[in-house]
Amino acid sequence: MTNPIFDNEKIDKTPIRVDLDSALYPERVKILLGKKAPKHLDMVGNLDLLNLDSIGFCGSRKTSEQGIEMIRDCAEQSAQGDVSVISGNAAGVDLVAHFKSLEEGGKTILVLPEGMNHFRVRQDLRPVWDWERVLVISQFEPDEPWKVFRAMTRNQLLVALSKVMVVIEAGEKGGTINAGEVALKAKVPLFVAKYPDMSVNARGNQILLNKGALTLVKDEETNRAGLEEVFEKMREEEFPENLTQQEYLL
Repeated sequence: MTNPIFDNEKIDKTPIRVDLDSALYPERVKILLGKKAPKHLDMVGNLDLLNLDSIGFCGSRKTSEQGIEMIRDCAEQSAQGDVSVISGNAAGVDLVAHFKSLEEGGKTILVLPEGMNHFRVRQDLRPVWDWERVLVISQFEPDEPWKVFRAMTRNQLLVALSKVMVVIEAGEKGGTINAGEVALKAKVPLFVAKYPDMSVNARGNQILLNKGALTLVKDEETNRAGLEEVFEKMREEEFPENLTQQEYLL
C-alpha cells in the first residue's frame, strides 16, 4: 500500500556516518550538547550547509492560516538572504519552511526524529527538491522508527545546529514548546511569533515570551515578518569555544 504523503521509493543516495571525533562533526553541537551530543550523525546531501548562517523554525502541525503565512514569508526572506532554513520535516510549519526555502532557491536542513532508513522525500517537496541545496540528518540508528521521545531528543539537535530559533505557533504542551524551551536553556536566541487573534493552537507562544523569548511581529509598513532583528542576532553571534557543559547543558 502506498503512502500518498511520501514517495515510497528509498532515496538513491548512501548516507555517511559522521562520528563525534570526526572533523566533519558540527563543533557547535559538541559544545551545546556536551555529553548529550549524539555519538554519530547519519547525513545525506550537501554537508557544506552546516557551515552557513542558519535559522531553525518550528511550529504546530495544526498551524493557523496566519501562522502558515508567517512561515512562508520567513522562509522566503531567509532564502533571499542566503540563510539556511533548518526544520524537522513534520507536517505544517516544518514542511512549509522546507518547501518555501527550496522554491525560492534557498537551502534547507531536515533534522529527522527517526532513523535514516525511514526517510522518504515528501511528495509535496519533490517539485523543488535539489540535493545540492538539501542536507538530511539523523542522530538515530537507521532502523529506529518515529517515537515521541525521539522527536523531543531531535529538538536538542535542531536547536544546537541553529544560530537562531523561531517558533511560529506552539501549543501549551508538545514538541514545539519543548523546542522553544530547549533554545532558551541553551541560550540560543529565540524569537516567537505574535499577531492578532492568536490560534488556540498557539497558546504556548505567550508562555515562551513570558520566559524571555523575543517577539517576532509583522512590519506595519511592509506587512512582512520583521526578520531584521532575527538576522542581526544570527550574524552578531559570537559563539564561545570555551563553554563548559554546566553553562550550556541541554
